[in-house]
Formats: sequence, structure tokens, C-alpha cells
Amino acid sequence: MANNLQLFNRRTFKLQNPLEVNPQLFREIKGKVSGRNIFIIALISILIQLFTVALYLGKLPDIAQPNPQYSRYCTGAEYNYSRFSCHSNLGIWQINWNLFWHDIFIFFTIISVFILLIIGTYMIIADLVQEEKTGTLNFIRLSPQSATNILLGKILGVPILIYFLVASTFPLHLISGLKANIPWHLILFFDLIVIASCAFFYSFATLFSLIKIGKEELKSWIITFIIALSMWITSTIFLVGYNLNNSLTEWLLLLNPVFALPYLLDHTSVAQNLVDYIDIKSLGVLLFYNQALWLKASTGMSFILLHFCLWTYWFWQGTIRLFHNPTSTIFSKKQSYWMTGWFVVIALGFTLQNNRYDNLFENFILLKFFLLVMFLGLIAALSPHRQTLYDWARYRHQLSKDGKRLGKELVFGEKSPSTVAIAINILIAAIIIAMGLIFFPDKEEIATAFWGLILTMGIILIYAVIAQWMLLMKTNTRAIWASMTISFLIIVPPILFTVTEAFPDNAPLVWFFSFIPAVATENASISALVVGLLGQWLAISLVSFQMIKKLRQAGRSQTKRLLDHKI
Repeated sequence: MANNLQLFNRRTFKLQNPLEVNPQLFREIKGKVSGRNIFIIALISILIQLFTVALYLGKLPDIAQPNPQYSRYCTGAEYNYSRFSCHSNLGIWQINWNLFWHDIFIFFTIISVFILLIIGTYMIIADLVQEEKTGTLNFIRLSPQSATNILLGKILGVPILIYFLVASTFPLHLISGLKANIPWHLILFFDLIVIASCAFFYSFATLFSLIKIGKEELKSWIITFIIALSMWITSTIFLVGYNLNNSLTEWLLLLNPVFALPYLLDHTSVAQNLVDYIDIKSLGVLLFYNQALWLKASTGMSFILLHFCLWTYWFWQGTIRLFHNPTSTIFSKKQSYWMTGWFVVIALGFTLQNNRYDNLFENFILLKFFLLVMFLGLIAALSPHRQTLYDWARYRHQLSKDGKRLGKELVFGEKSPSTVAIAINILIAAIIIAMGLIFFPDKEEIATAFWGLILTMGIILIYAVIAQWMLLMKTNTRAIWASMTISFLIIVPPILFTVTEAFPDNAPLVWFFSFIPAVATENASISALVVGLLGQWLAISLVSFQMIKKLRQAGRSQTKRLLDHKI
């Protein structure tokens, strides 16, 4: 009995081998971690830290040089452009050491963020593209591991040397922050935001690497260039203290974790010395539904953290779907309804930042542009291609003609056309935004804004129907043709109308079929608005009729071919 009990205890409390917990992670670590690689990374880390400290020590006054001297870190009278006169007390220079360590903290933090987000993203995409090219990714898909385990193994294992590089610099990061009088809990909170941003960018990189777009070898370079450019632009905005004027663009800027730094810097004793270097106050108070998130650092930083987590969740859902079924749509239709509601609620919160009419009107125009981008993404994510639609049409033709069942298929079905789902998403967005229109200070403009919203949603639905119809083409480049057609419809009409001087004052109807119909609503009559709306729905109906006709023919021919084969 004692032997049985001992055997039971061994089996119950046996620690799992790391290979059993996540074999993919173990495989990545085994392939990348070696004594030689660790030595090289440690050497690079030491050189970067020595270079950073030496760079800022070089900005201190030179004891061998005679007076007068001027430096950013002296404590005398201001000289020019945040430089101060230097003086010594008994041969010792009077230095603002808090500001000195503060600048090292900022420089080092930004460099670490760039290394993590740019190099890490490149490594993940390049690794997955290489696995796909050599065929090993298909072999991994057939393993008994879950998609979550495999993808987490990739995200945690592929950039493992980058993680080690940044982790080895953490002591200097923490010490410089503490010497700059930044509270330790805010430093760790910011580090948590950086980790969340890595999860966001790496999830996006993994999702993008699984999407078939052709020219697979260029994927890593394209996304790395886009991320590097956006990080550089937004970080420059942060460093020069550009005034954002409480616009909807603040939402995009929050995708750069550097924008969480003001919450740390505002608590330091050197915040007043940051003018002309990092002007914290000019960044504005972060507002959400006209409520300030700046008042408490914990509130603002929690919002940014939640912001990254929600984006990561949606990208992760699409990644899991594509990993085991590369031919499926990126998101399910049910997921898209929740995602649209979340996106619009957040975007509307950044739109309603104040009650000034001019800012509010500009923010609503910007909101419509954001909606156009979001729905174009949804159209690409939800629209199945030719073979999937033909299989669905055959399946529908073999079933009894049950209207309720067909309706459920169109609303929630994975292989059915996306137009009904896009229409529901449009309705969700329109209802939420319509409720936000009550905050307009000028009540007379509500009707104009409402008509602009309805017409904008109508033109988006036209794009959705045309894209789904073109995905029924026989050519293998149907996705490219659909993208080019929608791009043509977005770009060319406004240019054509402007060149031909078809301004809203004399020809509002033509603008109702552009991606910016709202520019013509202010000067349009009720009859013109109604005619424009009816024209949009006529175009939607005609294209939908052609698509339905083609699907019915495909369903009948596919079924007939299948029955003939059986006979």
C-alpha cells in the first residue's frame, strides 16, 4: 500500500517537462539560444549601455575648459534653447542630476521600444514566411498541439534573443528612472504597457504572415517598414511636443507606447525643464467622451493598457482561425458584430472630446474616414472567394428552401456572401453614431450630419457588394481586381468631380456616389438627398441581383455535375 501511495504521489506531483508544456517554444529556444549567441547579445547590450551613458556624460560641462560654459544640465540662469549657464562651487560643477538621469531614461526607453517592436516584428514574419516556404508550417499544423500553443511558441521563442537583449538593459532602465524621481510603480506600469504593445504588434505580424497576398518574401520588409515609419513619425510628434488639439488621431498615436511616457514624466521634479525638448503639456489632456484621463496617471495608463489588450484580442482571434484553415475568412460574422461595436464606441469617444462646433465637425469627418478604413478591412476579412461561395451555393441548392435557415446562413454562416453581414455592421455603426449626434452644439447641423452618415454608410455597402461580386471571377487574381476596382471608386470620382468643377453647390448628386458624400449634404435639398439615397440602393440592388443570379446558376450546375458523376 505504501508503494502504491508513493507511486501515486510521483504521478500526481510530477513536474512537466518544458518540452511537454510547449514543444514549439522549446524548439525555437533550442535553435536560437547558444553560448555564442548569448555572448554576442551580452556584448551588444554592454556597448549600448556604455554608449548611452558616455553620450550624456559628454553633454556635461568640461572641467578643463574655462568659464563661461553652458549646458542643459547646469543650474544657472537660462541661456538659450533650454541651455543654462554653468558655475562651480569649490571646483564642483552644479549639475541637475535628476534631469541628466531623466534624459538617459527617455533615450534608453525609446531605443528599447524600437528594438522590441521593429526587429521583433520582422523576425516573427520572416520566420513564419520561411516555415511556409519550406513546408514545415504545414507539418506543424498537423501536430497535436493547439494553435494557441504553437503561435505562442513562435511569438515567445523567435525573438528570444531580442528579449534577452532588452532584459539585460533593465537595471539601467530602472536605476535611471528612479534617479529621475519617477515612482517605481509607474515605471513598472509603463513596462507592462510595453509588453502589451509587443503582444499587439506580434499578433498583428503573425496574422499578416498567414494571409496569402503573393510575394511572400516581401511581407517582413513591408510591415517592418510601415511600423518603423509610423513609430518614427509618432515618436517625433511626442519629442517635439506637437499640439494634437484633442482630435481622433490621438487614438492612433496611442498605438505607440512612447505616448504613455508623459504620465511618468509629469510626476518628476524636472517636468518644467522639458520645454523645447519634450513639451508635456502641449500633448494635451487625453479626453474620452469629454472626460479627462490625464488627471490620474493610473487611469490614463490603464486605458492605454486596455487599448492594447483589446486590439491584441481581435488580431489573435483572426490568427487562430487562419492557422488551421488558411482558406477561411479572417473573422467570423458574429465576431465582426462585436468588433464593429467596440471600434465605433471607442472612436466615438475620441470624437466627442469637446463641444466646440468647429473641432467637433472636423472630428466627425475624421470619424467617417476611420469608418471607411474599418469597413474596407471588414470587407476583405469577411468576404469568401469563388470556390467557397460555389460550395455554399451547391449546399444551399440541395437543402429545402427554408427562408429562416437562409437568413441565419447569411447572418452567421461562414461560407455565405458577406453583404448581409456588412449591412448589419453598418447598421450597428450607424445606430451608435446617431446617438452621438445629440452632442452637436448646433442643433441645426444635426440633420446635415445625419444625412452625411446615412449616405456614407450607403456608399460603403456599395463597395461591399461590388467586392463580393468580383470575388466570383474565375481568375486567380480576383482579389487584386476587386481591390483595384474599389480603390478606383474611392480615388477617381472625387478627382474627376473636382477637375470638372462639379462642386456640391451645382451638382450634389454626383458627390453622393463618392466616398465623401457628406461634402454635398449641407447645400443639397431634401429631394436631392432622397434621390441620392434611392440611387445608392438601386446600385446595391442591381449588383446584388447579378451576384445572386450567378450563385444560383453555379449552385445548379455544381449539383447537376455532382449527380451526373454519381449516376
